[in-house]
Amino acid sequence: MSEIKPVLLRLRASTIEMLKAELDVSAHRSQSSLADELLVRQLESNIRQRHIQATMGHQVPLPHRVAEQAERG
Repeated sequence: MSEIKPVLLRLRASTIEMLKAELDVSAHRSQSSLADELLVRQLESNIRQRHIQATMGHQVPLPHRVAEQAERG
């Protein structure tokens, strides 16, 4: 089971309103559990995107490198 730490986050009023609206249509019982799930989903997505970009960077030559290689002949 994951450790739960109490954390104080300063959120914009508009973010809190969106969180409240999402809570109304979700199965979550608290804003904290909903916010935790949303943060985890987005952070995991960010990690996957960075991994994909890093992998693609090694596979696909950058345009300026292609041009340099063409100049070298």
